Amino acid sequence: METRAGSSVRTPAGTATRIVRAAAALAFSAALAGAAAPPATTADTLSTLVVSSGSLGFSSAPASVSFGLDDPGAAAAMALQGVTVNDNRAGTAGWSASLALTDFTGNATGAALSSTGATYTPTAATTTGTVTVTASTATDPTTPRIVQTATGVSGNNTATWNASLTVPVPNDAVVDTYTATLTYSIS
Repeated sequence: METRAGSSVRTPAGTATRIVRAAAALAFSAALAGAAAPPATTADTLSTLVVSSGSLGFSSAPASVSFGLDDPGAAAAMALQGVTVNDNRAGTAGWSASLALTDFTGNATGAALSSTGATYTPTAATTTGTVTVTASTATDPTTPRIVQTATGVSGNNTATWNASLTVPVPNDAVVDTYTATLTYSIS
């Protein structure tokens, strides 16, 4: 003879036993509490990237150039090839390239030829990276004159240009080989 849970039942041995449904429910709840949580479908990792800053400067400029033979009263002209600025600052600041030309001095006589009236005419620059470079002719570069200006900079960039340099040779110039220094600077 069977009865519902919570009632007394006679077993074959003749002993009474109490059946409780609550015990079965409690055992099931304990089994669920010990189960592992399901795995996550996403995970985040903090990633850091540091962009380093380099320098701004000239990577190339003609080491020496020669006008060749010129007559008094003429204009001496020459081509300057491959002036290159490297901007590895990885920033947004622009830059300006300038030049200055000293007076010419005769190697044998020590005679001076003024660089007043000289003209430096740069070509448009060939660039890499994000930059806009604008050329400017420098007349009378006895003091520094801007010849290229970079704007719209973003990250690293380069600019390469050629130029012509014209210097008037005065009528009273004496025979000699004259030298001067053309100095490029950048800021």
